[in-house]
Amino acid sequence: MKKEITENDLIDFLRAILNVEGEISLNEFKRRVRSSFELSDYDLSPSKTRPNEAMFEQKCRNLNCHKNFPHNMISYENCIFKAR
Repeated sequence: MKKEITENDLIDFLRAILNVEGEISLNEFKRRVRSSFELSDYDLSPSKTRPNEAMFEQKCRNLNCHKNFPHNMISYENCIFKAR
């Protein structure tokens, strides 16, 4: 059984991308998560609160909403994550 992706997994992945590239759009980040992780059935299932998104996409979007990423290292504005 595949392990469900966590917000901490996503933050670690985001930090790795930003360390190299400096910035990434939310849409590109979601695309890379889909292609880089072996997502579980749950991760790929439709969100109950956002039916047009898969659960992993909602978790990507929630990184900003939940303010879980280190704000001294990452900023988010206009759907773009940037390294500080």
